[in-house]
Amino acid sequence: MIGFTVDIDWAPEKVIADTIALFEKYKVRCTFFSTHHSETLAASNKKLFEIAVHPDFSSALTPGSDKHIYDILCEILDIHPTAKGLRAHHLIESVDLLQKYADKKLTYESSMLLPYLANLKPFTLWNGLIRIPFNWEDDVHWSYGYSFDRLDFEDTEGELNVFNFHPIHIYLNTENKYRYYEAKKHYSHPERLKELRNTEIKGTRDFLIMLLEKCKEKNYETYTQYDIAIRHLSQSLI
Repeated sequence: MIGFTVDIDWAPEKVIADTIALFEKYKVRCTFFSTHHSETLAASNKKLFEIAVHPDFSSALTPGSDKHIYDILCEILDIHPTAKGLRAHHLIESVDLLQKYADKKLTYESSMLLPYLANLKPFTLWNGLIRIPFNWEDDVHWSYGYSFDRLDFEDTEGELNVFNFHPIHIYLNTENKYRYYEAKKHYSHPERLKELRNTEIKGTRDFLIMLLEKCKEKNYETYTQYDIAIRHLSQSLI
């Protein structure tokens, strides 16, 4: 079982469209965790893609801030009122937040990163919210200093792997922090970002394409996070 997720992180529309086009090309299901309203994402194929929310609570945690966590949560859910799930930006979490998600009638939450752990297991919290961990992320992979030149994950039938990408790293084909830090100052300018794309060694874009090719070759079924949550619920009732 493979779940693809993407944290859009305020990427420009052209950069988001580039990521969507890759998943559409391979007809692979994916959950997009959205930080804002994107016309490109809103117009995307809902048969393939789920839109969940990706609120940034960090401003509310700054001393002296007049922002409130609950207000930030409500604002993003007002933009995406049909969202079933959430992943907090920076993977911020607390018991209080988990309860607020349940109070807002969300089905699942996916802020728990367990790098490279095999055979992930969703689980249900005390409040009925389902937690879906993920075990691979592009920037974490290059933070470890790992290369992107091979697929090294457990693909035993029935075992769950959840991959997380960012449109900016797909667009740049990021292979290390230095490329990203150099490009970040041009974040809003896709043409300049494209000039800064990694073409020397395997990077994030190459890795994603290898994964998508493998899904096509092996005829793997892919799942949105909501699919995984509903599957977990149905199995819990057996």
